[in-house]
Amino acid sequence: MFYERLKTLCKENGTSVSKMLTELKLSTGSTGAWKRGQLPKGETLAAIADYLHTSIDFLIFGEYRCNLNEEQLHLLELYESTPEYARYKVMCDFEDSVTREVEKFRRKRSE
Repeated sequence: MFYERLKTLCKENGTSVSKMLTELKLSTGSTGAWKRGQLPKGETLAAIADYLHTSIDFLIFGEYRCNLNEEQLHLLELYESTPEYARYKVMCDFEDSVTREVEKFRRKRSE
């Protein structure tokens, strides 16, 4: 249930539902409806997910739903483990590398 996951995530993040809502400048009046099984609107879900460092999927379904394959997930994990100050360079280097490899492939095909 959404509200139970929300409480657990708040606790894991060292906050409470009411404190989180106050910090996000959201109404605390909705929690009653959430306790009865209703879900917040999309913008509210997005703000909560961002605040709690999770996904909307996890808030709603209790699991992460992803359409990425293992290779794509690995690339994403590598990128996310890169310090923020170095991400631009990593992206530029990766783009250059892919461009070079694609060009090599094209040359070989045209031979």
